[in-house]
Parts: sequence; structure tokens; C-alpha cells
Amino acid sequence: MQKINPTRYAMERLKERERQIISPGPVITLSREYGCPSKLIAGILTEQINESGTKKKWHWISKEILEESARKLGLTPREIKYIFEYRKRAFLEDLLISQEKKQYYHSEWAIRKAVGEVIRATAMEGHVIIVGRAGVALTRNIEASLHIRLSAPEEWRIARVAENKKISHREATRLIRELDKHRKEFLEYYLKKPVDHTVFDVIYNCSTLSKEEIATSIYHLAAEKKFFSTPKKKESLTL
Repeated sequence: MQKINPTRYAMERLKERERQIISPGPVITLSREYGCPSKLIAGILTEQINESGTKKKWHWISKEILEESARKLGLTPREIKYIFEYRKRAFLEDLLISQEKKQYYHSEWAIRKAVGEVIRATAMEGHVIIVGRAGVALTRNIEASLHIRLSAPEEWRIARVAENKKISHREATRLIRELDKHRKEFLEYYLKKPVDHTVFDVIYNCSTLSKEEIATSIYHLAAEKKFFSTPKKKESLTL
């Protein structure tokens, strides 16, 4: 009896689910430079949408939920951890995993492909805010999509990261430049071309706008695009 590859089976199920979706989305993606408060903004925005009276509840996802999704494809957290840390798997680590997995060993290409399929399937189902994870590259061709970039001057981000992580400005500078570089490479892997500002619909400056102001602005943009329904205001009667 032929054994079933659990990852291949799961991927086929994901593709079949995509084919059954008539109107994919809506989806909002939040991309950020390191040091900008993307998760806090996603939380505020989700709450604003859900409190608007929309029938379909929204949620936001980031690394944790995507890791769980990857595990459902037959991938362990250990296998995909390095992907979400924006690093390449070391040779020895690769060798050990391949020996453990034997028949269903997954190459880096296969893992990235699986993660991309999970993100894509999540976006297709809609009513979701995807934080990072190259969401913009994987969902740009979904008509009901809105793509946001959170930016800020490097000095502002250095000060914020140094304070939050209790590290020196020098270490914060190194961390920011390293992660910005790796995130750019991660995004371009899925985008298949160099990334520039035209990939995004709107770019917000986190050093001049509060989290609430940014979330509220995105909320109104999404409402204008009819991503969710809001109660109609009753017209006042004039005598």
C-alpha cells in the first residue's frame, strides 16, 4: 500500500479550498520596518472593524498562527523556525533534520512554498489582517486587498528598540539594519523582483502618527473599499 505524503495531501486540500472560493478576500497586509508597532496597530484595527457592526468578524495573524498552519502541513516548528527568523538553515542542522525525517524531508524551497501557500489560503478566505510574512507579495493579485507599509526614520526606531529591549543604541542599530535587510530579502523572494514603495497602497510614518491615528485611517480606507459593512446612519427628519 502506497504511503500518503501528509504535506502533499494538505497542500492539495488547500488548493481545492481556494478553487471553491468565489470572491477571495478581503485582506489587509501590514508590512513594517523593524521598530514600527505593527502588531499593536493590527490589534487596534481589528477591534475597530469588529466593533463597527460588521457581520463577519475579522482577526489578525502573524508568526505564531502561521507556524501552527505550517505544522498542519506536516512541518514541525523546528523545521520552519529559521524561516521566520529570516536566516538560512545551517549545514549541520539541515543534515540532522534530513536524517530524522528520512522519507518526508523538506528542503528550504519546499518549506517556503508551503508557508506561502498557507498565507495565500488564509488571505483567500478573507476578513484577515496579515502582519508581515511577505503578505503583500502573496496577496497583491487579490482584488479585495489593501497593502500598508509602516515606516519611520532610523533614529526614531533605534531609540524605540533600545528602550523596549533594554539594549544600547549601538546594538539596536545593528539589530534594525540586520532585520530590515533580511525582511527585504524575504519579501523579494516571494515578490520575484526588487521591492520599492510602489508595492504598497499607503505608507504611514510611525514617528509622526500615533498607533490609533494609523489604525483609524486604515479602517476608513477599508470601509471605503467596502471590505466590511457598517450600520447605515438614520436620516434625521426635518420639520
